[in-house]
Amino acid sequence: MEIQIPQRLKRSNPLRQIKNCCRILTMQISYFGNTGFLLKGNDASVALALPAEKIGNAEIVVTATENEEMQASAEQSVFDWPGEYEARGVSVQLIPVGNEKPSRIAKIIIDGISIVHLDGVTEPLTDTEEEQIGGVDMLLVSVGKAAALGEKQIKNTIEALEPKIVVPMNFAAGEEIEFAKTLGFGEVEGEDSLKLKAESLPSERMELKILRPRK
Repeated sequence: MEIQIPQRLKRSNPLRQIKNCCRILTMQISYFGNTGFLLKGNDASVALALPAEKIGNAEIVVTATENEEMQASAEQSVFDWPGEYEARGVSVQLIPVGNEKPSRIAKIIIDGISIVHLDGVTEPLTDTEEEQIGGVDMLLVSVGKAAALGEKQIKNTIEALEPKIVVPMNFAAGEEIEFAKTLGFGEVEGEDSLKLKAESLPSERMELKILRPRK
């Protein structure tokens, strides 16, 4: 009787499985002037307070103001109203703040990095608002004459939120240098963009990063 010898089972490569499971994600952030940023994550890109002509193919759009007219494609998720959202693995929270002049703060968690966009805030944050914001890895904050908050209020807000990285925005030429001095930093070299990994964020001392506006 002829005996059938079974073929060797094809085994999966455990090293490949580990590599796919434990991949290190890198998020890139670019600044486009005023209060606009582009966040490029592993699974999605976020256009944050960017004008319509600079949004491009970003899968997620967070507008600068509520009910801002935005011509987005059917594939793009547009968030313009206070609430908590999630799309393509990215968490977006739009938090209403202020009493006399209500505004909102955007908190985005992308590739494990929490980014808070602090723009248009005209009053110091309350304890309740700070609790709503929670942990902050990177704080994007308006500085200089365009900032609604004063220099001391901005510094107090940074101390309260305790971000790991601070990135100034909406500054005129030279104002970012003065801001760095206010926080106790020396000369800070400007960069075209930042590439960050959640695993390698600063843990002991807050860092200041200055991004050169892209055109």
